[in-house]
Amino acid sequence: MSSDNFKAPSQVFRWFEKMKANYENTVNAVLEKFEAQSEKQQERIDQSHQAHLANLKSAHQAQQAQSQATIAQLQADISYFKQQISQQQHTIDQLNARYDAVMTTFLAQKKRDIDIKAVFDDEIDEAPLGVSSELDSHLSSQVSEVKFASEDTHQELAHTPLAAAADESTTSNNSYADTEQITPVPATPTASIDSNEPNEQDEELALRLYDEAVSSRENGEPEQAIALFKEAAKLGCVKSRGALGRAYFLAEGVEEDEALGLAWLISAAELGLPQAIKRVEYFKESDDALYQQALILKDAI
Repeated sequence: MSSDNFKAPSQVFRWFEKMKANYENTVNAVLEKFEAQSEKQQERIDQSHQAHLANLKSAHQAQQAQSQATIAQLQADISYFKQQISQQQHTIDQLNARYDAVMTTFLAQKKRDIDIKAVFDDEIDEAPLGVSSELDSHLSSQVSEVKFASEDTHQELAHTPLAAAADESTTSNNSYADTEQITPVPATPTASIDSNEPNEQDEELALRLYDEAVSSRENGEPEQAIALFKEAAKLGCVKSRGALGRAYFLAEGVEEDEALGLAWLISAAELGLPQAIKRVEYFKESDDALYQQALILKDAI
């Protein structure tokens, strides 16, 4: 009995020892599996982290390269725009210089135009002179003097013995010769007197043409006015010469030609038109080169 009781605990102890060994083996196996699983999991995590880090590094390098390229492009753009700004500034400076030169020339020309318009402010065609100029008056006075001289010659010849002998002796050779020499004397002034009649007609025609020209100019027909002024000037109308000078200066019906306009004014001034004299003096003092050029053109008109 006592021996059976003694065996029972030893079996229990063996059983417990066996269970303990099995438990330890099981625990060790589980621990080994857990450790192996942990190592694999850690390896996978490490690989994932390494791959992610590699991706991040690659992305960072790509982004850095792109940023460097962008910076280089921006620097190139900055250099280009700086060059463009420099060129534009240079162009602006040139344009400003040209603008200043153009405006200076324009203002000078504008001032000259204003001065010229001021010179022609009082109408030339309102001159107090008639169509006849001082030259026309001088020519008329010469014709009158010739007429009076002709009449005096007739009277003197009527009372001379030589004329009486010519009337009484038609057969005398000496008297005939003397009479032949004397009779042509009054013939010359007679021709001059006859030649004065078409001059008066020319004056009337010139005055009529001048009035028509002024009317055409006032009615906005400058081309027709110029043609009439020229016809009147050919007939001796001094005021038409002054009007032609004005027209060439102010481009009224003709292309602007200051030299030709001044030439017409000089020709009118030489014939005694007061306004033309005043204006010729103005241009002679203010622009001698233009005056000298006009003197050359004056002989051709």
